[in-house]
Amino acid sequence: MNASVILCTHNRATLLRRALESLADLDVPSGLAWELLVVDNNSTDDTRAIVEQERAEARLPCRYLYEPSQGKSFALNTGIARALGQVLVFTDDDVTLDRGWLRALLAAFDAPDCASVGGQIVPVWPAPPPRWYSATGPYRLLPAVVAYQFDASGPVTRPPYGANMAYRREMFERYGSFRTDIGPRARQMIRGEDSEFGLRVLAGGERVIYVPSAIVHHRVEPERMKLRYFEQYYYGEGRMEARVFPVPPGTIRWLGIPRYCYRDFVEHLFRWWTSLNPRARAFHRLSSWRVLGNIFEAWKLGRQ
Repeated sequence: MNASVILCTHNRATLLRRALESLADLDVPSGLAWELLVVDNNSTDDTRAIVEQERAEARLPCRYLYEPSQGKSFALNTGIARALGQVLVFTDDDVTLDRGWLRALLAAFDAPDCASVGGQIVPVWPAPPPRWYSATGPYRLLPAVVAYQFDASGPVTRPPYGANMAYRREMFERYGSFRTDIGPRARQMIRGEDSEFGLRVLAGGERVIYVPSAIVHHRVEPERMKLRYFEQYYYGEGRMEARVFPVPPGTIRWLGIPRYCYRDFVEHLFRWWTSLNPRARAFHRLSSWRVLGNIFEAWKLGRQ
């Protein structure tokens, strides 16, 4: 088996149907042996029925897997364990794919030193972005709206995102699986399982390639255009960082929390309340939530 495409899903049957239709329309290279694994992460909607219908229509070499442990990382690891391909390709249930997506991703692995590939993720805005939103410049926001784009193809030092990435199977044998203490799950927005694994691969000296012609389109849902969604994302990002990136030895702590967190929180809070630029206000407002996540998780970990 040349490649396995792993798609994890939870209670998003309508979006999943659209993603499967996009996958069925792929321009697949002649002679490619590939499979699609849909990992149902404990859904209670029509997810299984939709996948079974796709299998019955035989438009895709599709397998249905069920993972009862709630959390995307559990579902990803189940897909990896059951996959047959030498290259493992990952995408999400809320994207649509260019017809040449899979062909472009796999072509990069013709280079023997290519360990991983990140494809282009293009956000699709249903309306103009809010005036406080900034994807570039000094007030560039974290990827609560997922985008992965560079000026040119080639090696990168930023890990790919789960909506559009691929790894040689041996990377998981060499660097382990996705961490199950991070990654999205119901009622918890602690993401970053994809980036954390990618950072492990990069730290091992492996080559990660960006392929702009491997394109997925990620629709920005209306709720993701609200500051409240970004606040939740930033808070979860702060909690993830406290779990993944250890505090340097010798750091002064107050109540188990690094002292610099208090300083950072006060600074961002002040700039949020005093800035007149809407993008600056949003940046510091959200950064305050990020530091709050750091503080809460540091306190929580200190009590264990």
